Amino acid sequence: MGMIFHNLIKFREAEEKIRINSKKISETERIKIGDSCGRISAEDIFSASNLPLFSRSQVDGYAVIASDLAFASRDAPVSLELSGETSIGEPAVKFPGNGKCIKVPTGGVIPLGADAMVPFEDTETEGNRILFFNKIGRFHELSNSGIDVIKGERLLGRGSIIDPRSIAVMASTGIGTVNVIRKIRIGIVSTGNELLYPGQEYEEGKIYESNSISVYSELKRHPGFEVRNYGIIRDDYSEIKDAIDSSIEENDVTITIGSTSAGDHDMVYLILGDKKPGIIFHGIRVKPGKPAIFAKSGDKLIFGLPGFPVSSMMILYSLVIPALFSMAGHMFSYTEINAISGDRIDLHQGNTDLLLLKLVNRAGSYYAYQVPGNSGSISRISRAAGFSIVHSDSSYLPRHSSLGVKLFTPKIPEILLYGQYLPAMEHIPGGILDISTFVEAGKNEIVRSMAYGDADVYLWNYRELPDMANYYDSATFKIPYGVAYRHGNYKTMAVMYQGSGLYEYSEGISGPNDITYLDNPEIICDYVRNGRCDAGITYRQYAELYSLEFEQKGCMPFHVIINKDSRRYEDLKNAFASLAGANK
Repeated sequence: MGMIFHNLIKFREAEEKIRINSKKISETERIKIGDSCGRISAEDIFSASNLPLFSRSQVDGYAVIASDLAFASRDAPVSLELSGETSIGEPAVKFPGNGKCIKVPTGGVIPLGADAMVPFEDTETEGNRILFFNKIGRFHELSNSGIDVIKGERLLGRGSIIDPRSIAVMASTGIGTVNVIRKIRIGIVSTGNELLYPGQEYEEGKIYESNSISVYSELKRHPGFEVRNYGIIRDDYSEIKDAIDSSIEENDVTITIGSTSAGDHDMVYLILGDKKPGIIFHGIRVKPGKPAIFAKSGDKLIFGLPGFPVSSMMILYSLVIPALFSMAGHMFSYTEINAISGDRIDLHQGNTDLLLLKLVNRAGSYYAYQVPGNSGSISRISRAAGFSIVHSDSSYLPRHSSLGVKLFTPKIPEILLYGQYLPAMEHIPGGILDISTFVEAGKNEIVRSMAYGDADVYLWNYRELPDMANYYDSATFKIPYGVAYRHGNYKTMAVMYQGSGLYEYSEGISGPNDITYLDNPEIICDYVRNGRCDAGITYRQYAELYSLEFEQKGCMPFHVIINKDSRRYEDLKNAFASLAGANK
């Protein structure tokens, strides 16, 4: 059976066990260079010829012997006889000698014996003679053969990913085919009775399957992988076993999704435990992704990803993808930047934290903020600009700590919106939203951040304005709030979490004693609509969105406080002023 889920190993130990149990792919194939982008080179690649292939002109002009123009000047130009003309694509001609010049186009071969070029615009024509007004040096405006690349020069190392830049150089030296590692074959098996295919009619209690689709899409980004999705497999031992066995038979690597814990209805670990050598480890001291499995059947690798979407994807990013590339002989790495934590980040002491992070670029320095949520909150990944692997020796990472962030995207926002969520924010004009990131924070965090001027905009919906607001510009929105309900005689109610601005306004509203605290005013309406609560205190626009009855209790002043030191101060001031005007 191997190690069971309750015997957790450290993240670095998991990395090492995967490394020593992974067999390198040795099979190769020769493909056309035009089809090689994204593939992994199976050998060192050397230049087949010099670049440029021949000494060529960089300008439209005249080939000369530089010493003929040693005393040329505007007052005493040198006159040379025009002795001929060459065309692009023709072989080199012999230069006739001193006192002569030959017309040569850009990219044309330099005549044998000439050692410089002079552009047309630096000359004048007098019949069959050309006047030159400037002294020049040897090799002026020409590129000698081999000045860029010499024949036999190493262009690409074994195990390198071939990209368009390397293709351009190789093709220019005459290389037409390359030897690459064959594609790694990967099968994906997703399990669960609760899963529906996207596009199917929704059934109560079911969820739409996203894990295998996102894993498949991520792996398909890499041309060196051949990926097959085996679809949704019901929670039936025989069906899961048959699907896993088929994938093992047909692929180098199998990735299962779901059913990795050790509960009564989790079967994947039981099936993998019967393979030989079977389970290498089951469970990692990592958050998220603790129930991950690594197993082998012969030399075939099997990764068992947890069913929660964030857990599944973070194990894929941090362990599986690097391991797949390592099998092909490539040392994979993400583009990484150094960032500073904008807030305190809570950690799981003694574990490795895979932190999903929002980023903002402030004058060339990157600040990172944790994306809140749990392992099932798949939108956390789409909201993150990258992730960080932190081996947690303490229970938190202090504000302004340094950490490396592996990027999902090169697009880093430059505007930070910080505070309580303003519904109208989704309609900010002028392209501001496209270069912004929003970080939710409570009253104390906002006040602390304002003291340092960390954010471009602070969003405040508490009753009393902070003292620091006097140093900022602001716009005010009036947001109708009240009770959303399905029927008038409600016994249970949902309200925002204590510490939120909407919670302060909820305190004055009488209601039942059975209270549920939530972290989003829209989720409150979802709870009411689905019967989890009879009523909830929320904004009117959300009650209307969910077709609920709404009893307005007032209009909450929502203050947008703009940092005068922001690089986008004028744009932000105008955008929010326009938005506030439309909100009246």
